[in-house]
Amino acid sequence: MKKILKYAVLGLGLVVLTSCSKNVTLNVPPAQNQIVAEGHIEPGTTAYLYLSHNFNFYGTVSILSIISNDVIHGAKVTVSDGTTIDTMYETNPSIGFYQNSKLKGVAGKTYYLKVIANGQTITASTTLLTPIKLDSVWYKVQNGTDSLGYMWAILNDPPAPGNCYRWFAKRISKADADTTYVPPDQSVFNDQLINGEKFQFFYGRGALPGSKAADDTNSEAGYFKTHDTVVVKFCTIDYAAYKFYNTYYFQVDNSGNPFGSPAPLEGNITGGLGIWCGYGSYLDTVVCK
Repeated sequence: MKKILKYAVLGLGLVVLTSCSKNVTLNVPPAQNQIVAEGHIEPGTTAYLYLSHNFNFYGTVSILSIISNDVIHGAKVTVSDGTTIDTMYETNPSIGFYQNSKLKGVAGKTYYLKVIANGQTITASTTLLTPIKLDSVWYKVQNGTDSLGYMWAILNDPPAPGNCYRWFAKRISKADADTTYVPPDQSVFNDQLINGEKFQFFYGRGALPGSKAADDTNSEAGYFKTHDTVVVKFCTIDYAAYKFYNTYYFQVDNSGNPFGSPAPLEGNITGGLGIWCGYGSYLDTVVCK
């Protein structure tokens, strides 16, 4: 009898909850048109930058619409180290990709970005930090597989607090060569919990957004494979870059979650949106055995 009453009360509660629901229409105002920039500079290389517009939260998004309407063409872009000013030119119009030709990154220097486009001006600055090297990097087959695994590393975090990092990897094997360095999910971390400690960690293999490659959609997704040759790029970044990408991954993980709370990506661009980041990069090559 007690069980019957319990289920009766539970059923009544469900009826009450479902009967009280109603449709709610949200009136979201259109977003203010702003320039979105994502750019980086590394030691010994020129800077590169992607430029686009933001779009409405409930706007229709497709690759064609982004290329046709959202990519910014013909912007006036300069990068400077405080002494030398170099112009960045649009080298790939289909994706709004800009690159300079002379000024290259040097660890310890601060680099200033300026973009003028469509009557708007954005600026940003970033300091290219000295790379912090990994003690060792190796490949390890994951339990339960015979030829799939993760990349492992050991980091000796410096005693000074506040260090932030980002991880990339690029396969250079002929069969599965990547076209660029690809970050995995949650590719950034800081030393809040590991300050001054020797720290062992691992990462899986990342995939480019929207990739339809077989090994990004089948059981090999997220894994490196035995016989791969992989270049790991481990980057020391400033807190602004860490916060931007950490918030980005938080938003991606909450996409479609009805209990997730939307929040803006906090970058370091004045007058616009996005990030201008110095990558203090350290490279190591691993043959997966």
